[in-house]
Amino acid sequence: MATESTSKAALAEVEALVRETFALWDVVRVGFSWRHYYLNHTYRIRNLSVQMAAAEGGDADLLEMAAILHDITKRYDGNILTGPDGKRVLDEEGFWRNEMIMPDRSNWVTELYDELELQGLIHHVSGAVITDRVLGEYGFEAPYRETVAEVVRGHLKPENLSEAEFKRRYRLVESRILYDADTIDPNVGLTAFYRNIQINAGGWLRRGVTPDLGEYVRGLPRWVNMKDEFIDKMTSQRGREIAAERQQRNRQLCAQLVDELEALDLNEAYGMLGCVRYLMTDAEDSSLHRHARGRREQWLPEREQALAEERAHDRDAAAESLQRARGFIAQVETEIAGQA
Repeated sequence: MATESTSKAALAEVEALVRETFALWDVVRVGFSWRHYYLNHTYRIRNLSVQMAAAEGGDADLLEMAAILHDITKRYDGNILTGPDGKRVLDEEGFWRNEMIMPDRSNWVTELYDELELQGLIHHVSGAVITDRVLGEYGFEAPYRETVAEVVRGHLKPENLSEAEFKRRYRLVESRILYDADTIDPNVGLTAFYRNIQINAGGWLRRGVTPDLGEYVRGLPRWVNMKDEFIDKMTSQRGREIAAERQQRNRQLCAQLVDELEALDLNEAYGMLGCVRYLMTDAEDSSLHRHARGRREQWLPEREQALAEERAHDRDAAAESLQRARGFIAQVETEIAGQA
């Protein structure tokens, strides 16, 4: 039986197991995801869920475990299936059905997946089953295992649940927190903005074209407007607050980027446009967390050095542009850490 004194050690081992499992697939890009997205997203959901727990009265330790495990079977998801009519194929609860991608190597998680015949299940369902069994291997008793598995299963929610069914499935505050965190990260805020860049990058790679920065930026306001609906999807007060704050942040970002187009050369050299151009690099195998470190440790020092030697542009204007970029970099880091 796991005790409080051993649970942190078990969490570290579970986290290592999740990292190992994600690394069993060699495919780099599929659908709206890419190789490093799975683990980066998992860490951000952990950070955000733990932060939300304090405001909502949730069990932070339980949420940390559930967040680490919530996508453990996600890498089996391939491209979204479409029917003869070209429409996406849905299951009985309205979730998109996916092709299956089998791992290139195996571990005991994938062997268990095969043994339990989980093929064809949406990843929140198969992930809940795997979660229960994984926690059993680490000595956790049934009530804890079942609770964490329930929270994992709840990280995806059917659109049209009745009020009674919602209350049954989301009776736990931890289920509501994990659902909200998992919905916020890819859809609103700067983490969602990065995801939008990378989804577009997949198209640029397939077509073999160099992205037009101006064209991309001018299309952003439409994308941001499409995200308002996610605020209403939140199931917790803190979730609604964070979603609204991050959506407003994206509106401000897009307005600033559009304004920066008026001095494209200057702002691509020093400003937020330059940050965006940097985020478009390494599109073949992108990673938000790696890009964030690179902007802080490489891109920003290089621009500060260039500013000290600036001759081609107005130095005061360049300094203002670079200050906006610093703010953008700091905001991304804040969201990665799980802050609003």
